[in-house]
Parts: sequence; C-alpha cells; structure tokens
Amino acid sequence: MKHFLKYMIIWLSFVSCIEYVITGDEVVSGKANPVPTQLVVKHDTITQIVKPMTDVLFVIDNSCSMEEEQQALINNSDAFINYFIDSGLDWHVGVVSMDMSRNDHKGRLRSAGGFTYLDESSPSPVALFHEMAAMGTAGSGTEKGLEASHSALEEHRGGFNQGFYRNDAILNIIVISDEEDQSNAIGVPEYISWLINLKGDVDDVTFSSIVCLKTGILNGQNCGTGIFAAMSVGSRYISVTQAVDGVLWDIRETNWADVLDELGELATGLKQEFFLSDVPIPETIEVWVVDDNTTYNFIQHVDYVYSHTRNSITFITYTPSQYAKVHIKYIPLASYGINVSETGIF
Repeated sequence: MKHFLKYMIIWLSFVSCIEYVITGDEVVSGKANPVPTQLVVKHDTITQIVKPMTDVLFVIDNSCSMEEEQQALINNSDAFINYFIDSGLDWHVGVVSMDMSRNDHKGRLRSAGGFTYLDESSPSPVALFHEMAAMGTAGSGTEKGLEASHSALEEHRGGFNQGFYRNDAILNIIVISDEEDQSNAIGVPEYISWLINLKGDVDDVTFSSIVCLKTGILNGQNCGTGIFAAMSVGSRYISVTQAVDGVLWDIRETNWADVLDELGELATGLKQEFFLSDVPIPETIEVWVVDDNTTYNFIQHVDYVYSHTRNSITFITYTPSQYAKVHIKYIPLASYGINVSETGIF
C-alpha cells in the first residue's frame, strides 16, 4: 500500500489533464474487517476525445548500418499513413535525419515532390513519404536524434520548417535508430523538460522509440552498449519515452506493420491509458467500455493493467474509439481510513 502512495505527486500532475464525469458514489455495506462498516465506491467515466490536429515528426538514423531498417519502414508505411487519409483530421507528417554535421540536414525537413511535409492536401502521400524516408546511409555515424528533433522544432520552426509545427496540435516524435543517441548540445533531462513544456497539456506530446531495447541477440542481431558497438541500446531515447509516454519497440523485430499500426493509433490521438480521479484499492478495480451502444467488459492483468506510479489503467491490446466511454469503478484507498495528507507526501 505504501508502495504506490509515495507516487501521488506524480499522479496529480497527470490527472488534471483529463475531464471526468464522477457519478453518484455508491455505498457498499459489509463487515468491519478491520474498518469500516461502509465503503464508498467511486465510478469514473472518461470519454475518448480525439483532438482535431496532429503533427508527426519522424527522426531517422541515416548512418551506414540503416539500409534494411529504412527499407522496412518504407515497405510498411502504408499502415501508418492510411490512418490519416480520409480521417477528417488536420494532420502534418515530416521527416528529418539524425545527421547534425551537414548544413542541408541539421533538423531540416526532408523535401519530396515540392513538399517539406505531408498533409491532407498532399497528392499520393504514401509515395511522397517513401521518398522522404529513403534518405540513404551516407549520413554521419554520430547519430544525434535528440538534437535533430529539437533543432527541427525550435531552430527551424519559423524558417525552413515553417508551417509544420502548430501550437494547438498534438505532437508525436518517432525516432528510428540502431545506435545510442550521441547528442551533446542537449542532455536527456533538459530535452524532457523542453518537450513537456512545449505544450500546455502533457497528453499532447508523445515520444516513441524504435531502437535496441536491450543487450543480447534478437532475430540474429546482437545489441551491445557504447558507441563502438555495431548496434547499441538506445537508452537515452528510451528514457524520454518513459518520461513523456509513447511506443517502445525493438528495431530488431520483424513485424514493422504492427508497430506502425500502433503508432498510427497513437498519432491520431486515440489513447489506451486512462487516469483515475482517486487512489484505488487495485484489487477492486472494474473496467468496462461503452462504444456505439455496445458494452465491452475487461479483466485486470489480462485486458488491462493498473499502474501504481501513474494511478492509471492501460489497455493491453484494445483502444477505445472516438467518443467511447471508459468506465472505471473501484473502492478508494481512503475508504480504509488512510489519509494521504498524513503519509508525509505533502
């Protein structure tokens, strides 16, 4: 119980970002074991709302070892781009390299067919994305994904990349690299702080990492640590994803269509994580979703997991659609007489 109480401050920073409908509390009678004789049941109802604008920035390693990975991205990009076509969303998709040594790169969006980024007016957007992503493997071996994305959204925002980034849009950054980040102009803590404060709502930013997630061999490819490894764990990228939310996927996996499908869902603003308005007794959580007049019931540890640190539930394979209502019922921890203000947290 103490294990997740100490994370209340972290939870409070997230819960303020979601609108809740708290239905009338229910009272459940029971034996006092050890306290109390009545328990209040909390019922949170959260509506899945998709914001109408989204900006997606791909940050791609273009060093000599990335030929197969770039081709895998290109071959499966239909699964991603098709999420936006005829979606009704106002969307932008741009691509930059991780090469910060050449002046024609350094955070500048890749052009194709006269477009510096794709939107709903772009002709043949899948073909244009193929051209943008096929940047070759002659780039610097000193990959700087954090610097490149920062430069794209700050240094070139009002210049070469003008029009791509919009203050009112959801921002999704997707890095793809088989090497650790070697940025030196900005550190991981500074980058995370910058990214979180770029928007007024922490839910409006995601950072996804398609990188080596751990050392060892996967699908015949070995991943080590340090800049001299043929492939190295992208620990700096992973740290950013864990701080701001996003998709973590090992670049050595072969199912690129699946991860791009998942990234498409994320980029369109459909969420799988939903925050509770009170701290629950985890074993009492019940979750169901009403979607287009159909009710779907879910089982904890099978269909969704509860996070103590974030005070949220996350669906494992299911994503509620636009306007679906997520219902979360639970007994608050305070029903057992535990006052959070007395725990020394505040």
